[in-house]
Amino acid sequence: MSLVAPERLPGLIGHELRNPLAAATTGALLLRDMVDADDPRAPILDGVLRDLDRVSGLIDGWLQTARTQRSRRDPIEVDTLLTVAAARHGAEVVCGAPGARIAGDRCLLERALDNLLENARQAGARRIRLAAQTLGPEVTLHVEDDGCGIPAGQAPHVFTAGWSGRGGTGLGLHAVEVTARVHGGRVACVPLAHGTRFSLTLPRLAAGATQA
Repeated sequence: MSLVAPERLPGLIGHELRNPLAAATTGALLLRDMVDADDPRAPILDGVLRDLDRVSGLIDGWLQTARTQRSRRDPIEVDTLLTVAAARHGAEVVCGAPGARIAGDRCLLERALDNLLENARQAGARRIRLAAQTLGPEVTLHVEDDGCGIPAGQAPHVFTAGWSGRGGTGLGLHAVEVTARVHGGRVACVPLAHGTRFSLTLPRLAAGATQA
């Protein structure tokens, strides 16, 4: 018998992380106030604060998802999402979708792209390309790499919790798949001759709309 019911686990973890995270953020803010803007340590502290803010956003996002089975629905510019992800991981945006927007939780979607990009690096990719494609009411974000690839027979299983081709936790790609579903979308894995392409398809936000 499980000591903690699976459906209660996100709430329990979120509750337990909130207080130490708040304490860490407060400490970092106080330390940042003690450092001058031209101090070489200032950019490091700014980065720490950004990461703490992202962690807080992820906790909030997953808690809401656990409670409602649905993500937030804030309007997000697709090209901005790709540009931020590319800059963080040294990837290349080869094709954008000017003006296209989606509705969702920015922290969860940024983390989904992080997982795909980190997965590509772990597969030995030397080049990672990001692209966006609009088709009717949907927009698809592509992450394509030239890494070691995934055998075609394993592609249907890569999003299963616990699956890992390199001895990891097997949760990163599963988190991407869950993120896609709670946003009303889907994710696919396509083995290439040299590498892999992951495609994250999401509902496109209509022009002038503020939420889906």
